[in-house]
Amino acid sequence: MTFSDQEYSLAEGRPARLYLFERGPAAWAYTSADRDIRFQTCDYRAVPISDDGIRQTGETSADALTLTGPDDLEVVGMFVGHPPSDEIWLTIRDFHHGLADAADNALIVWIGTVQAVRWTAPGQTEIVCNSLAASMGRNALRLAYERNCPHTIYDMACRVSRALHQIQTTITALDGATVTVAGLPSSNYAGGYIEWATPAGVVERRAIEAQAGLKLTLLSGTAGIRAGQTISAFPGCDQTRAMCATVYNNLDNYGGFPHMPGISPFENNPFF
Repeated sequence: MTFSDQEYSLAEGRPARLYLFERGPAAWAYTSADRDIRFQTCDYRAVPISDDGIRQTGETSADALTLTGPDDLEVVGMFVGHPPSDEIWLTIRDFHHGLADAADNALIVWIGTVQAVRWTAPGQTEIVCNSLAASMGRNALRLAYERNCPHTIYDMACRVSRALHQIQTTITALDGATVTVAGLPSSNYAGGYIEWATPAGVVERRAIEAQAGLKLTLLSGTAGIRAGQTISAFPGCDQTRAMCATVYNNLDNYGGFPHMPGISPFENNPFF
């Protein structure tokens, strides 16, 4: 019997859904079945998980998928306090018990990313996900004519090497909003970030909002960080021409126009 035979059968179908969450090299697999399922070398753990149905309306908000499950799922724990710094991908397969362990017997019916987690009741959460098609709804060209550089430090347009400016340091103290580190070579870390490897084998990052000597104020706080932990720190950029030239020697890739006129062409000035 094939997948289609069981899928369209009135009495022979034994359906279950397989939910595979992935973040970098880490993966968490769950199933709505009443027992654990092993499929293609992956063990899907039986948990009380379900979704509100797959929709394809063409509207991103209407096509959002909401999963309901217990609050002790590993993927839920990563959203406690702050969302993870990398996207978590979700692949959903439809499956029938009794079929051979082959890809065409567990069809992929949905792919997307986790957007948020809501704690709706004691012991219960909702995992809100957007489909892969939602990524096509991004804004178009974002670069503007401005004095400061519009690029993000270390991105493909900036081209500054992360490896050349990365330093290793140690957390000596933290208070929930800031961390104090053992040493920093400069005062240019506002606008940069820190990163470290988690026990799950993925890299977590926090943006640096401000720097006062060896004390760094982090966006999203210090949850998941501990004193004595080794981190990597990356300096930031204030997106000015002076910093681009003197700190990073990267003026060839500067994206701003520091000598642009101070009169707007939209002010209806006939002498402009």
